[in-house]
Amino acid sequence: MNREEEIKAAIVVLPEEILFASPEENNASQAVAFYSHQLTEFVQTVDTKLTRAEAISLTALIIKDALQHFKEDPELVTQLKQIAKELRGLRK
Repeated sequence: MNREEEIKAAIVVLPEEILFASPEENNASQAVAFYSHQLTEFVQTVDTKLTRAEAISLTALIIKDALQHFKEDPELVTQLKQIAKELRGLRK
């Protein structure tokens, strides 16, 4: 694969995601990407034989499972609501 093909392979745009984002949304998206990357790095330390793609897939499964835990645990939802309230209080 040449450099141009690598760049094209790295760019993923879904039609429903083509929209203008505010600077706050961009910053938040960058934070999600950063911490997803950190989690993937950690996953690779747990099993160093995983390929990068496998580690990313496992990271996606971890996030999926976390979402299910939030849905099933009322205490987590309560905590999430409290954190959301605090974040709203930080608005300018």
